[in-house]
Amino acid sequence: MKKIIAVSGDIGSGKSSIAAALKEITAFSVISTGKIQRAIAERRGVTTLELNKISQIDRSIDNEIDSYVIEIGKTGDKLIIDSRLAWHFIPSAYKVFLSVAPEIGAERVFSASRRDENNPSLVLTLENNLKRQAFEDQRFYDLYAINFRSRDNYDLVIDTSHEAPETVAKKIIDGFNDWLKSHSKSA
Repeated sequence: MKKIIAVSGDIGSGKSSIAAALKEITAFSVISTGKIQRAIAERRGVTTLELNKISQIDRSIDNEIDSYVIEIGKTGDKLIIDSRLAWHFIPSAYKVFLSVAPEIGAERVFSASRRDENNPSLVLTLENNLKRQAFEDQRFYDLYAINFRSRDNYDLVIDTSHEAPETVAKKIIDGFNDWLKSHSKSA
């Protein structure tokens, strides 16, 4: 049985920070589709929000990211995949959803000051996050007929609004270890 933890969640929920904390605990490799998406946006000279809009009519963006996730799910082991849809493309993974209050997620994104995102104020960051979330929700439904926010898709759901990444990572590892034990008994 491959050991893959698929971490999905809201914008600003701490997926990257929690993936880094998980790496410290497990020594698993981290794969981030957000980094892949930001690289595609940079290559095209657009923001992440603009890339999301383009991807509504240009399927090649999703195909590039999806193909990579599917392949890594087949060939990889001991992975933490920071991806909105890895749970869908790697059904055998341990699936985690990180939720966050929208205002707290916006504060985190605004504080991160990523150069590829246009977030000149906290108010605009919240607006951008909500727009991006709406675009992604609709696109994922249109492309795959899925609601990635449905808690039924996941083995574990954690609200990260008031939790440190290390605390969340510990909860994930505890759940993952229990999940591994239950799956090894049924195998």
